[in-house]
Amino acid sequence: MNEYKFLTTASRPTPRNAAAPLVRPLAPKGFNMRREERTIPSEEILLKAMELAWKDHHHARDQTWKTVQMVAVLGAGLLTIDLQYKSLLATALAALLVVLASAVGVGITWNHRKLERRKFIHLMNCEELLGLHRDDIIPLACNDDSMKNKSDLVKDSAVSVPKKYKFIDVINPFKQNTSLFILRIHLAIMVFALLIIFLRWRIT
Repeated sequence: MNEYKFLTTASRPTPRNAAAPLVRPLAPKGFNMRREERTIPSEEILLKAMELAWKDHHHARDQTWKTVQMVAVLGAGLLTIDLQYKSLLATALAALLVVLASAVGVGITWNHRKLERRKFIHLMNCEELLGLHRDDIIPLACNDDSMKNKSDLVKDSAVSVPKKYKFIDVINPFKQNTSLFILRIHLAIMVFALLIIFLRWRIT
């Protein structure tokens, strides 16, 4: 099985209208809560939770793209300032702004990736409680040998939580996803800004 694990102690959930409760794990130390039994949330509540999770995900992704667009505009402005004023000081100040904006963009993208993982875990928990994790509806991707016996249709449609990545993955061409692509854009703009100020310094 992949790294995703259903957050109840049951390996598979009871059907959504069943009366049997699920036992939640102990709350983290410090919250002064005891182990208790809670019934499965209603289908309406689960669907609303999924809707909110998707909204949070899309809002974060929209902010991520707007950030990289803003940094790209600043990069274009840096080139304009350098060509217009031909001043090392003006170019250096503009380049510093671009580098700082790119660094902030990297941080935003990194945090939004963590948010994306959290929201997909929430979504998959809700799907599990709704009984949707079946090979004929929403199959789960597994790391064990069980997937070898599945049809190609099931393999292609299997879902999993977005994987964690390290910062070194940004320069790994074999790692491909939207977040890494955006991080690479930020770093490319940062290198571009440093190159512009270096060339202006050499010319001056």
